[in-house]
Amino acid sequence: MSTYAELLFAVLMIASITSCKAADESVDLLLKPAQGWILVENGSAADVKAAISDYGALVMEERPGIFLVELHPQSSGAVAVVLPGGLPAYDLANMTGWLSAPPDQEDVYGAASWITSPSSGVKYYLEPETSNPWGDTLIGASALGQPVRVYLPETGMSGVSSAAAADHNRSYA
Repeated sequence: MSTYAELLFAVLMIASITSCKAADESVDLLLKPAQGWILVENGSAADVKAAISDYGALVMEERPGIFLVELHPQSSGAVAVVLPGGLPAYDLANMTGWLSAPPDQEDVYGAASWITSPSSGVKYYLEPETSNPWGDTLIGASALGQPVRVYLPETGMSGVSSAAAADHNRSYA
């Protein structure tokens, strides 16, 4: 198997079509995926792949779907997780939190993501808020410099003081 083929795999996760019922009729809403990628600073491509598969196993029973994931090892030892077709913003944020400390892959940690909102087009840089002992928040900033905090797993976003996010204002790459 070629190196490229080894790094390309599909993961079962959240469905790209969501159904909701209004009165007696059923309406299908097309879920618009967020674009972005995740950089995992620590862990081999095989370990990151295992962590992503574990994340997929957690969510696929609720809403199954297939999303393409590419893993690109970097010269620094990091692994770039690229999602060519996008991923629901909910999962892109939650996968960032998961890849920061997956329970079954102790060598995988240090994830950060660059996410473009599918509804507004605003770009964000997000990384785990290390000062939060529960590990359930991401902190970062929009491409315009607005500092934000994202609560996991709900992915509710709120603004924060610029002092709290000063170290988290990396550029969108």
